[in-house]
Amino acid sequence: MTRTPEARLWHAILAHALHDVAKGRDTGWLGSPDFEAVCTLAGLDPQAVLSRFDPERFRALILAA
Repeated sequence: MTRTPEARLWHAILAHALHDVAKGRDTGWLGSPDFEAVCTLAGLDPQAVLSRFDPERFRALILAA
């Protein structure tokens, strides 16, 4: 599957926002209309992202990097 430059940009925005949430910043963003818009623009199902996002695991990845 080839992603467009726009989809890659929205993926990066989503990753940055999830990074912030994992660090305890702007936790109310998850599930918001803005969250859903970013997921949709990235070509992802917002509910699937929510169900798979584990802040603890994400935080561990941040620390390991």
